[in-house]
Amino acid sequence: MRTIAIPQLYCGASGKKGAYNRQEVGLARAFAALGCRAVVLYPDPDAAPEAVTSEDLEPNVRIYYVPARKAGVSAFYRTWQPLLNEHVDAVHVMGDNALGVPGLYRFCRDHDIFFYSQLGAIKSTSENPVMRAVMDLLCRRNLAIYRKTPTYAKTPAVAAQLEQLHVPCAGVMPVGLDTAIIPNANGEKHELREFLKLDPKANYLVFVGRLDSYKRPLDLVPVLEALPRSWNAVVIGQGSLTGELQDALRTHKLENRCTCIPQLPNATVQAYYHACDVFVNFNDGEIFGMSLLEAMYAGCPPVARHAPGPDLIIEPGTSGYFADTPAQFAEAIQKAAADPACGHAAQRRVNEHFLWANSAETALAMLDKQGGNRRG
Repeated sequence: MRTIAIPQLYCGASGKKGAYNRQEVGLARAFAALGCRAVVLYPDPDAAPEAVTSEDLEPNVRIYYVPARKAGVSAFYRTWQPLLNEHVDAVHVMGDNALGVPGLYRFCRDHDIFFYSQLGAIKSTSENPVMRAVMDLLCRRNLAIYRKTPTYAKTPAVAAQLEQLHVPCAGVMPVGLDTAIIPNANGEKHELREFLKLDPKANYLVFVGRLDSYKRPLDLVPVLEALPRSWNAVVIGQGSLTGELQDALRTHKLENRCTCIPQLPNATVQAYYHACDVFVNFNDGEIFGMSLLEAMYAGCPPVARHAPGPDLIIEPGTSGYFADTPAQFAEAIQKAAADPACGHAAQRRVNEHFLWANSAETALAMLDKQGGNRRG
């Protein structure tokens, strides 16, 4: 049985026990369903140097929490011994521009462990220009590794970027949705609205995400203003622009048409996807968009700005719409809500192309062709 490891090379909340929608775990489940063993490694900067812990999530899926040093958001593992203990054949690396990529690559090279990557970003997205320049300079080490190992892109935009940087791209391998963590909707749309205390006669758009500048949540205000008064909004999220968004809603006398909810259990978020008419995404730099996938999986059609993730996921006019100005958003939102086929197409699009099983199948086909062990 082939054993594949999926190490996270960033320190963040997404790797903590109990965190929602851990991409590495979703992919691990998909590998296990296809007959492999999967080992996920998360860095633990707070652990004592020798305090490696593990848990068996389900058959053939094991998670390790490994002591690590932290530099910014990058993780430097104090040991890669779990890779040897588990007799790992290959590592699936979503390292992007992480500073720990070269160290992992050298370990794999020295121990005949096959190394390949699935990348969602190359350039630094730091708002600090000095930090961005330093990170882009250091990323050259990663690029040298990606040039000599199989490297997949999460989106066509990243694939094009890799080619510009003279990194051969093995293909597009999108991020997937982990359906194991998504509960079934308990009830019909009208029943969910009653449960959530939403007006059964109104139309609703839903925004789910950080209320920070890169997500552009303030764009909701002119969009809601451009829609008929029968339209309301639900905003689920919090961030640096929470107060500014609420002030803008009051200024434009829209506070009674928008419900702002800082945080909710996952099951309740899913209920809102099923109860609302349209999902909106205003981020024009969206690398992928997991909330977009979740909404579409629930049959909630999206209206989004053009960005690498939405451009790959949405079939314009079929499984969603693109818009830019408030007037365009208002028109597209009403079109999507009026066409039940759009929601069905959105759901079908995710089921057919954006589950982790698709990524796992692509990776296993490559490993079958190239062999489980290879020095770069």
